[in-house]
Amino acid sequence: MKRKSVLLLLLLFSFLCERSNIVKTLVPDVYAGSPFDTNVEYGNGTIPGVPLDIWYAWINVSETQVVYYAFISDEFNPPVKNFLGQHFQIENETDVFIGNTLALIEVYNDTSMDGIPQANFTSGESEITYYLEVNSSANYEITPIQKVIKEETAHYKWGFRYNTIDGFLQHSVQGNTGARVMIEYLGLNYDFYIVENTSYMKVSFDIGNITDIEPWWSEPPILLDNLSLSLLFSTVTSSTKQHTAYVNGEPYDSANTTDSATPISGGEISIEIIKAYEFLFGENYNLTRGESIETHAAKSEAAATTSVPMEAQPRLDWVFSYFENHLNLSELFPSSIGIGGQVNLDYNVSKFLYRICYPVWDGLHIEHDPTLVAYLFSTIIIPEFPSLIILLLSMTTTLLAATLYRRKRETI
Repeated sequence: MKRKSVLLLLLLFSFLCERSNIVKTLVPDVYAGSPFDTNVEYGNGTIPGVPLDIWYAWINVSETQVVYYAFISDEFNPPVKNFLGQHFQIENETDVFIGNTLALIEVYNDTSMDGIPQANFTSGESEITYYLEVNSSANYEITPIQKVIKEETAHYKWGFRYNTIDGFLQHSVQGNTGARVMIEYLGLNYDFYIVENTSYMKVSFDIGNITDIEPWWSEPPILLDNLSLSLLFSTVTSSTKQHTAYVNGEPYDSANTTDSATPISGGEISIEIIKAYEFLFGENYNLTRGESIETHAAKSEAAATTSVPMEAQPRLDWVFSYFENHLNLSELFPSSIGIGGQVNLDYNVSKFLYRICYPVWDGLHIEHDPTLVAYLFSTIIIPEFPSLIILLLSMTTTLLAATLYRRKRETI
């Protein structure tokens, strides 16, 4: 059966999200157990849903579990959204779940020449010209998960690719549509492996060309020459203990920071004073221009909540709520202690929003490979705390010496 376009469906969802929570009635609120078999070492399959299904990949090895979700449908053209999460333990059997999802694709004009988009939508000032609403894909390709042994290390690899993507360039401030665009494809490939007590998730982005730009109604023509691209990610952390995001060696909270964009090469998540997770964003990316491949430096930033286009929020809410209904931690990780219940993917409460940025883009094909690192059973103290501990020890030693000196004088 020929699949239907999901455009009108998404517009309806956006309308409903702005006015009620009725969207959540379209998907099950609870499951009688896990949505799939979580006892297997690795596997993939489909979770039925209404109106969209979810394709999942699952890994359960060395006391850590990875879950990946992506929208699929044999009836509708599915929207381009996915989620990646990992459950593990650090010292003293403390359970941790960390997840992230690609929230928005944005087009920015780097007038400040720092490589990253400066934006504050509370004040209305922004280098983000458009956010690219990736509406639906004509078809998709799945690379099933497989286990490959490479130099005695097990690698778990899978991939998902959306083809012929129908999207819209939305004006970031006004929220109105500037143009309808076609994106050749968006591919995501994953390689998960463990070395000793550290797990690595290599994520490969393969973003195709913008193949067509059609101005919307009476809008003027749009050119992508000299414009840049950024991928906005939202993260979520669940643990029974206090967690903190760190960027550039300092505590960070996207909801409270006064800097709309902070240049970074990566980020960290700590549970109390123990390093649990790390985001590595550096390295270069490849851009294909005609017959030649160019290499450019990727940039990244920690992003304030105020730098997210407010007009995009209603469209994100229904997507996140759809995934939330299939992310009950008690069901996915029944052995975990104290982190049960559904995951809250609302980016407004995320402590760490980040952007991976491609200053040279021009609407062309991009390939890039950032890495996500989890420290299993970690006892690693984040770098800021040793200096604090040394300072406290020094102060204690000084006070003790002073006390002994005073007592000695009193006995003379």
